[in-house]
Amino acid sequence: MFNEASQQQLSSKNLPVVLVHRQPSFKPPFKDRLLSHFRLLDPHDSPEPFDSFLSDHAHSIRALITVWSTPVTPEFLDRLPRLGLVVATSAGLNHIDLPACRSRGIAVANASPAFSEDAADCAVGLLIDVLRRISAADRFVRGRLWPVNKEYPLGFKLGGKRIGIVGLGSIGSEVAKRLSAFGCSIAYNSRKKKQSVPFPFYANVRDLAANNDVLVLCCALTKETHHIVNKDVMVALGKQGVVINVGRGSLIDEKELVQCLVQGEIGGAGLDVFENEPNVPKELFELDNVVLSPHCAVMTPEAFEALLELTVANLKAFFSAPSMANKETQPQFLSENQPVVFVHRLPSFKPSFKDRLLSHFHLLDSHDSPEPFDSCLSRHAHSIRALITIWNTPVTPEFLDRLPRLELIVGTSAGLDHIDLPACRNRGIAVTNTSPAMSEDVADCAVGLLIDVLRRISPADRFVRGRFWPVKEEYPLGFKLSGKRVGIVGLGNVGSEVAKRLSAFGCSIGYNSRKKKQSVPFSFYAGICDLAANSDVLILCCALTEETHHIVNKDVMVALGKQGVVINVGRGPLVDEKELVQCLVRGELGGAGLDVFENEPNVPKELFGLDNVVLSPHSGAATQQSFEAVAELIVANLKAFFSNKPLLSAVSNE
Repeated sequence: MFNEASQQQLSSKNLPVVLVHRQPSFKPPFKDRLLSHFRLLDPHDSPEPFDSFLSDHAHSIRALITVWSTPVTPEFLDRLPRLGLVVATSAGLNHIDLPACRSRGIAVANASPAFSEDAADCAVGLLIDVLRRISAADRFVRGRLWPVNKEYPLGFKLGGKRIGIVGLGSIGSEVAKRLSAFGCSIAYNSRKKKQSVPFPFYANVRDLAANNDVLVLCCALTKETHHIVNKDVMVALGKQGVVINVGRGSLIDEKELVQCLVQGEIGGAGLDVFENEPNVPKELFELDNVVLSPHCAVMTPEAFEALLELTVANLKAFFSAPSMANKETQPQFLSENQPVVFVHRLPSFKPSFKDRLLSHFHLLDSHDSPEPFDSCLSRHAHSIRALITIWNTPVTPEFLDRLPRLELIVGTSAGLDHIDLPACRNRGIAVTNTSPAMSEDVADCAVGLLIDVLRRISPADRFVRGRFWPVKEEYPLGFKLSGKRVGIVGLGNVGSEVAKRLSAFGCSIGYNSRKKKQSVPFSFYAGICDLAANSDVLILCCALTEETHHIVNKDVMVALGKQGVVINVGRGPLVDEKELVQCLVRGELGGAGLDVFENEPNVPKELFGLDNVVLSPHSGAATQQSFEAVAELIVANLKAFFSNKPLLSAVSNE
């Protein structure tokens, strides 16, 4: 009498035979899912010695799955005379002898299509992290340095960067698509020019480096690409250049890379792969311009699901027809005549662009005068028609009463919560902000924080720097960005730039704003709770007003759910911080990326112990390029005002 186990064993004999080729420590995560389609032979599940097991089954094996980087050598192939297909579970194929496969007529399939989106997300996340110092900022905040040091170093703008992609295959193409949405220019190096793409082609990597600011490595590791980024390439890339590697560690001459970074001969690096994994050069642990990740670019459940589907599809295609879903036989980027402008600031706020204004305007700054503030203000009050308020220096009704001829306030920040807008409206005073000058950089920061939270980039950097990789070996899975439902609170300049960028990642966009915008294709939600209930991520980009104070409260967090993520690049009090902390500590939210806080520079200490939170010291717009754009916009608004022309960035006082 057959029992159920016997019936299953009998039926499995009618299934196509597939050898699972793996090292003992490599456990394929999807093995059980394949058993309904194929009869799996795994020598490491058998008490029989490996050699005899392989000999016993050699003539029945037409396909094998090689798990991760298990080597496939000519000698191994000689032992499988009927082998027709090798299915790799990785994008890279450097562990498989491709010429040996080709000479034997063995087809090879890789996992690049299953991994390309997640690897590209990781590459972009590493690049934003390096340029905007996100992981370093997280260490800065967690180390309690913000209240002491006050200022955090400027980062670098991503928009406008020239990106050179090495390997414009499925991963490189996804990187190009994403970075194009950030306003980057794309060029590439590949084995040959691709007629179907609009990007400039460079036949060698040195020329590509010489004409770009960033190199992103996405190509396969072969004899030809081993150390394709050498000292000459790094010198060509230059002292401000950045290298991102999501391919294989040996694409780069690691010793030369370390020397160039230590000596300041290149600007930074984001590295997910290394030459001698899991060992990472110790010199890198001390560098804040380097982001380190433990080879986890594709470590998401969604990527593994896609890998399973692709593996099954390739095997089914092989056993039913000669073509495959992803066949690879080769591996696959002061004058009195000047207008008077009052500089309104707190003593500790030093405007970096002040010198730029002196050639255009007569600046009055009470903190540069030995005269007391009150007497200085009283003496000049009737000559002041315009003022610049530096950062969040308060503009109150009482202050406005002391300037009877004031007609214009030029803000130097995107947010205006420090300015009493109703009081300005009552007095007929126009107000401008700098949102147009900062929107791209703030949007880049928002996207960077989101990728960091989902893909655990900052914790991964701590994991590697803490020397845990060689000990613990495995790093937790992250979460896929593509396909996420993103709810944007405030679809103004910043929110629109966020939407543009995340659309390129394959995210669906919804938004909440004061009113529906007829010109955008995204779903509008009149209430924040409804937006949260229909989103996986909330990104806060709106202004802080009485109406938006604590707009994200406990109810909104509950609606967002246990897997939900909150990103705040607006103002801290947009979120009920106490409730946010409680939700994160209790696991009622999935994570948060926070550039702003309610009581800056003080950050709730409970957040320092959470790996699903990324912390940044209000540096969303802190790039040199952003400050240059702010200075230009301030000058342009003041010139327009004194020439009776329309203001460039006037805000509504409603």
